[in-house]
Amino acid sequence: MQRIVLGGVNLLNAASPISTVAVKVFLAWEPEEWEIGLWRGRLEALGASIAWPSKEPEGYREAEVLVMAPPPPWLREAVNARFIQTISAGVDPRILGFAAKRGIKVASAKGCNAAAVAEMVFAHILALEKRIVELDSSMKRGEWVPYRRSTMLGDLLGKTMLIVGFGNIGLEVARRAEAFGIKVLAVARRPGVRGKWVVRPVDELEKMVGLADYIVVTLPLTEDTRGLIGRRVLSRAKKGAILVNVGRGPVVDEDALSEALDEGRLRAGLDVWWSYPPSRDAPSRRGLHRHPAVLATPHKAGWTPLSKKRCVEFAASNVARFLRGKQPLNLVGAQGY
Repeated sequence: MQRIVLGGVNLLNAASPISTVAVKVFLAWEPEEWEIGLWRGRLEALGASIAWPSKEPEGYREAEVLVMAPPPPWLREAVNARFIQTISAGVDPRILGFAAKRGIKVASAKGCNAAAVAEMVFAHILALEKRIVELDSSMKRGEWVPYRRSTMLGDLLGKTMLIVGFGNIGLEVARRAEAFGIKVLAVARRPGVRGKWVVRPVDELEKMVGLADYIVVTLPLTEDTRGLIGRRVLSRAKKGAILVNVGRGPVVDEDALSEALDEGRLRAGLDVWWSYPPSRDAPSRRGLHRHPAVLATPHKAGWTPLSKKRCVEFAASNVARFLRGKQPLNLVGAQGY
């Protein structure tokens, strides 16, 4: 077995006469059989041992590499960690704070669930425009909704969508919007041309939001994006527009959105929230998950078999890069991207 020296330029050196040092990789969830086989196949040949909660409940204490999605309760006790790989596109601020204090590299799995999240955007838009929940409830009550102007459904064809944030998810949303005959506008922190779309600076958000029938938020949460979609932006939105948030809850100001919903100016599809269990305020202290103008789902847009497979495969490959002494992909800065 090769020797592995964490923190060095070359983590593996087959010719080294020094005794073997095994690296422990701890998976912070209960993996399925195929996942165990994947991790062992990718890493054991590199001198790594793989542990997880049921195999070794406190294996995180000695682990040099941690793999996780949400931060586990024992994170602060993982004193030997040298690298954290997430199996999610976003990285929780608690993980970033822990890593920053200890100089630990963190990498995300961004992009692996972009297609699934983009599909959820249209699930929300279609459900709201086509009044799926309302009509299904009526049918289950044995009521046939009459053909009146007040019961008409919405069209997607010919509408305009403003995508706020144009990373992997934003790009996948734009591609699907085109298939529905929707005109796409986009703003992002990094403007430019991506594919066939011109991405404007996020500073132009207030100017462009009034053009949109659909406002799709895909931004991560940072100091700059917190509350970005606030009263000024929402006051300029087109009456009757639909806001879909699949980025992070606090990117949208909760109070401002609540006011816009109460006034009947907007509808919303929300898959991300301002707080999560066990918080008493979860998911919304304003009760927006119960608002009649809101379609609410519990942060499940990327939770599909294909997305999980892609994320786990990427994470295993990226940890293997780290063990080989290569720079991991998708390294995350202190701002979360």
